[in-house]
Amino acid sequence: MSPAGCALCTLVEKLKDMEVYPSPMFQGRDVWKIYELPTAIAILRPDQYYPGNTLVVAKTHATELYHLPLSESTQYYQDILRMARALALAFTPRKMNYALLGNTEAHLHWHLVPRYDWDPNPQRPIAEYPHAPTVLTPQEYAETIAAIRRALT
Repeated sequence: MSPAGCALCTLVEKLKDMEVYPSPMFQGRDVWKIYELPTAIAILRPDQYYPGNTLVVAKTHATELYHLPLSESTQYYQDILRMARALALAFTPRKMNYALLGNTEAHLHWHLVPRYDWDPNPQRPIAEYPHAPTVLTPQEYAETIAAIRRALT
């Protein structure tokens, strides 16, 4: 099921054949594919204030975890864990934050946000600390993705 107008369905479709996609969902900023997993596409968020900030977007359009068949939801969970482990190996954060809300985009996607010792607000959600987006150069995005991919193997 892939409803018309779902920005994350479009993102998944585009990134199956592309490494970088200028996504309207991110005000036209480039979204970089980290890796295609069995049930998801992992993307590096354009804002890298928290290095390794990643979305793990389900390939299947579903608004709730219980909408996926059991085998697919189990595999999706394993895909999320695999990405979290890779981020931990690549960046050695103090803590990993996981968020699955779907209030803005009603398509399953997990936010994996590594948190670091230098974090200005370590005990609170990242949304409570407004910051200017950290936009990397194409070379820096490529290097970040390469580090994560090395950790996936």
